[in-house]
Amino acid sequence: MIDFLGRLVEERFGIKAEPDDVEKLYSYILNTYGSTDPGIIDKLFLSGEAADFLTVNETYFFREPVHFSFLRELLPSFERTGIRICSAAVASGCEAYSIAMLIESYNRSLEKPIPYFIDAFDINPRVIETARKGIYSSRTLREDGSCYHYMADPYLKKLGNGHPVRSAVPNSAIRYQVEPSLKKNIRFFVHNLMNELPPGGYDIVFFRNAFIYFLQRYREHILSNLISVLKEGGILIMGVSETAGVSHAAIDARNRNDIFYFQKCASGGNNTA
Repeated sequence: MIDFLGRLVEERFGIKAEPDDVEKLYSYILNTYGSTDPGIIDKLFLSGEAADFLTVNETYFFREPVHFSFLRELLPSFERTGIRICSAAVASGCEAYSIAMLIESYNRSLEKPIPYFIDAFDINPRVIETARKGIYSSRTLREDGSCYHYMADPYLKKLGNGHPVRSAVPNSAIRYQVEPSLKKNIRFFVHNLMNELPPGGYDIVFFRNAFIYFLQRYREHILSNLISVLKEGGILIMGVSETAGVSHAAIDARNRNDIFYFQKCASGGNNTA
């Protein structure tokens, strides 16, 4: 059964699970359902519940700030049209909220704010529920990205006393609540990247620090699903350490001020990454 579950993880999720993680999943199935009936296992994989034992959910606000600087540079070109963004493999939501904070900060300088919408998804329903609640520990505020923490001040309030983010001390017991108004333009949902995405017409897709967990034989398939919902000329942003491993005929590698990203072509492409 353990071997069967391991193969199922690869086929359904496209990742290689650690044996200990598969053992934990197996124990959970037995302890919770008292059976390894195929119908029960199928339900756990279809719902994404099984992913809770298998995926890495590392996330924090303004992670890899170079990408937020890049987004800030791009925003003027969307002042007339508005912008649609997808945050793929979003874990508990920090990336999506960081994007919204940055756009809201930029909009405060405009007479007519940029309309924006963010779709954010993950395969794990537990972390998506955390994202919807918007309650986080101080561990989601790291030195990496600290130059942008001032943007979080209006939107992250310390539970219990309302002090802003910059007064935080490194204590994981401290929790913050996302201001409900920040959620108005964000939709969180559960989705498996092995499956096609709903039509999106996104200007930008963030897919960072998750690609490395997918097995090589599924990577082109994963990229195809993401690229399919990008507008022509749309931008795909990958993790800083991942760009060298990205190759797909439908996107071209770009470099802007030492920031590497990918752009969807009209047809085919000359990928150089």
